[in-house]
Amino acid sequence: MFISVDEDRVRELAESLSKEQKSWDDWVWLFAEAELRLRPACEVGVFYSEWGDTRQIEVNPDLLVAQPPERDIRELAGEISKLRPWFQDLHWFIAERRIIYDSAKGAAE
Repeated sequence: MFISVDEDRVRELAESLSKEQKSWDDWVWLFAEAELRLRPACEVGVFYSEWGDTRQIEVNPDLLVAQPPERDIRELAGEISKLRPWFQDLHWFIAERRIIYDSAKGAAE
């Protein structure tokens, strides 16, 4: 299935997330977890395809992971932390992935 990614919706959620009192390490962990929920369900190496003015991603809802293993999250969080992403980037990436995950999960139910 294709899911459209509405940047305004991502921006709103990212702004909402930015108001939560979490440490940088917490945000890195949440990003790693959100990424691992989607990774098996998305085409490897291609997160977005351009379709006119709409950003879309192809997701197989049957391959979503409700709760990735803690060791996998820890490993990916370690890799992400080496990149030292900014808070606002973490908020954006988490928001993006949550919206995609929730849309795909909703379609699967």
